[in-house]
Amino acid sequence: MARSRKISPFTCLLLVMVLLLSIGLLGVLLADSRYQASSAADDSGDTAADTTEKTVSAVSEAGPEAADTEMPEWLQPAEPEPVQEKSPPEGALTAPEILSNAQVIAHGLGAIDGTTTLNCLEGFQQQYAQGVRVFEVDLRLTADQQVVLRHDWRAGWQEGISETAIPTLEEFLDKPLLEKYTPLSFQDLLLLMEEYPDICIVTDTKFTDAEIVTLQFDAMLSDAKELGLSYLFDRMVIQVYSQLMYTVTDSLHHFPYYFYTLYTEGFGRTEDAFRELAAFCSENGIMGITMWDYWWDEDYVPIAQEYGIQVFTHTVNDSQEALTLLSSGISAVYTDTLVPGDLTGQGE
Repeated sequence: MARSRKISPFTCLLLVMVLLLSIGLLGVLLADSRYQASSAADDSGDTAADTTEKTVSAVSEAGPEAADTEMPEWLQPAEPEPVQEKSPPEGALTAPEILSNAQVIAHGLGAIDGTTTLNCLEGFQQQYAQGVRVFEVDLRLTADQQVVLRHDWRAGWQEGISETAIPTLEEFLDKPLLEKYTPLSFQDLLLLMEEYPDICIVTDTKFTDAEIVTLQFDAMLSDAKELGLSYLFDRMVIQVYSQLMYTVTDSLHHFPYYFYTLYTEGFGRTEDAFRELAAFCSENGIMGITMWDYWWDEDYVPIAQEYGIQVFTHTVNDSQEALTLLSSGISAVYTDTLVPGDLTGQGE
């Protein structure tokens, strides 16, 4: 039988010490390996976010002068693409050329289903189909200072909209007029003018206060520039309501065609008063004067002819009255309902 060997206590202690030393050495080696891997990642493996943060921090510390030269190209904001201004189609007519063949101007884009001044797409389409080519539009500012087609902010036409709850552009366009008709922004109007190159637009911006006038026309000019459709102002007549409003408007942009419209300030209703207005229009290249139909007097005809001024009246919805005014020297009448056929006996 083999004899078993006994291990002395000293030998056991020695073995334990060797084992502990081996474990400690292994731990040191593992820690060193992890540190080296981490350092390598710091040197060459930064994420895009880390690099961006370090770059931005470095630029900030270097100050504003270094920002222009040290900011990486891929960090700089992209320049917006400039909008290419479009050109009018060949043979495009101007506002005076279209007006020369018109006897009616559709007030607020024309009435539809018995409702006037809705300024809606369907009203325009209905009037255009019946031969109307000159349209007056009512323009208002939204809560976010955009221009839309709306006569006023009366309650009941669009859900939740009133004089005390003026909408943003998005809210306005999102709410049908009378729950079924399409509301239009000024940009929508410009796109309609592009689609229908034989129409002329007469603006009614309502206000004469210089601050509001500036906000309105700045927004209109911006809309046209954004769409590349500034040439359409050649088919637009801007109504002004005072000499001051004309000065303010024309300083913002020299629009080619204006009417001097009298419904806000009136006039003395004498030949001398009319002559003064006609002289101002002639001196400033304003092509016409608009007044209430009951202010018109045939005695103004020779004065208008002397100064080369056309005269228009509003709002006339009776065909016989319209014909009488036209035969007495009026160039065209603003109307809610009349179409060319009503004045020629060829209405549809």
